[in-house]
Amino acid sequence: MKIREKNTILSCNSLPYNNFQYFRNNDRAWIDLILSKTALIFASIIILAALYHLSADFQQADKQRQLDAIAQDFRSAIDSAGQSPHGTSSSNISYSFDAYGPEGQFTGQLDAWVSGEYVGISYGENNRTIYAVKPLTYKTLPYNETIMRNKLLNRFSASGELADPIVSPFNYLNVSDFLTTLGTKEKNLNTSTKVHIVKTLIHVQNGTEVRELEYVLVYQ
Repeated sequence: MKIREKNTILSCNSLPYNNFQYFRNNDRAWIDLILSKTALIFASIIILAALYHLSADFQQADKQRQLDAIAQDFRSAIDSAGQSPHGTSSSNISYSFDAYGPEGQFTGQLDAWVSGEYVGISYGENNRTIYAVKPLTYKTLPYNETIMRNKLLNRFSASGELADPIVSPFNYLNVSDFLTTLGTKEKNLNTSTKVHIVKTLIHVQNGTEVRELEYVLVYQ
């Protein structure tokens, strides 16, 4: 003879954790419930903060890549002037920092500078500043032609032009060292206006021999 199994169905009210009476009479249950909800809130805050910082890091990386591209483009413009045939000056190149227009990552003003050894671009936003610095291939001076010639004239009593070469007692090394010192000074550039880039020649005469120093001038 089969014995019929008796299934007992418990109502929700008979389950201890669903019974308000249980929580009212059990302080530990209330503590566990509050702690579990608090932990869930903290976990949500941590996840949201992590997502926010991750998004900010991606945006920062995009801006850094674009800033590097602008610095590289500026350096290439200077190099193009330096690549003109040896012993010849180059035509004047006008360069504009327009690679970060309205469609770009930068909504504010970029800062730029040049020295005899490198170019630099920086951008500041939300109390954070990012930089991109690129070394220069050719000897560079952050001066225009007039200022550079006047500095040579004051130091060597000659402008270094073909018709007015620098002569003894000064030699090629003296002039080169002097110009290298001039190139260590940084020149800030206004990224809202054009930059002029041109290669020029400085002539140094030793007896009947005339040697040429080639420099790229970068100025506004």
